[in-house]
Amino acid sequence: MSAFDPGQPCALCPRACGAVRAKNPGLCGADAQIRVALAQLHHGEEPCLSGSDADTGGSGTIFFSGCALRCVYCQNHDISIGNMGHSLSVEDLVALMLELQLAGAYNINLVTPSHFTPQVRQALVLAKEHGLGLPVVWNSSAYETVDALKSLEGLVDIYLPDLRYMDAHAAARYSAAPDYPRMATHAICEMHRQVGQLTFDDVGLARRGLLIRLLVLPQNLGRTDLALTWIADTLGADAAVSLMGQYYPAHRAAEFPEINRSVTPGEYAAVRAHMEELGFARGFVQDVGSSSAFTPDFRTPDFRPE
Repeated sequence: MSAFDPGQPCALCPRACGAVRAKNPGLCGADAQIRVALAQLHHGEEPCLSGSDADTGGSGTIFFSGCALRCVYCQNHDISIGNMGHSLSVEDLVALMLELQLAGAYNINLVTPSHFTPQVRQALVLAKEHGLGLPVVWNSSAYETVDALKSLEGLVDIYLPDLRYMDAHAAARYSAAPDYPRMATHAICEMHRQVGQLTFDDVGLARRGLLIRLLVLPQNLGRTDLALTWIADTLGADAAVSLMGQYYPAHRAAEFPEINRSVTPGEYAAVRAHMEELGFARGFVQDVGSSSAFTPDFRTPDFRPE
């Protein structure tokens, strides 16, 4: 990936919207400067990221404002679409990472950072030079380019992408991204090439590798079953997956009757059964109907094969 120039038309993400971000924000909502909505020790991620004790540690999450997707059901739409947050310099971001490390974070969890990839890359290089020693988590929608991801090689330890859709019609209708299945699967293959399967330390915290999140939509409209099949065929059934049942109708979901409800236990169970049939041996599941994107209840399922 060539150096990001905010004075030139932006082609950083698959939309390649051509915005000159020194003058106007792109479709992602981002201009030339990093924008962060929230930073905290977060205890609601998967246990291998947040730890099992809510009184200590936690994932050092930094929530970036804006997003290249436009999901009509986004649970964090004030941040992703409303662009809530504050502008930071690269040096400010470095300081924030180091502060989270001092506060006892188990990792630095960069949430939806893709539209700031060049600036975040610069910050990671500087932070590591100034003593950052925690695993770095790239927590994204997977709607990003392979070239942009290649620029992160050696800087990111854990990739935590969504694989939201394997159906182009659903991706177009609910996220205005008909090319999502193609772009996301290419991106996830590049992530896997860089870091491989998920590995852990002696207390069960993730140290390196890939963990794929799969959000089950009502009626399985995103075709999570096909996503699981693709993962098993392409990366192997020992790939770590997180099957999420926390969907609820947020933002503009009421405009789309077919997704204007929570996922039913039966819908989630059907996808989980497919996951088990494919032989997945590692990962996490959720109780259906969690009401918050920030405090999901993940647990390790008992589906290890004989």
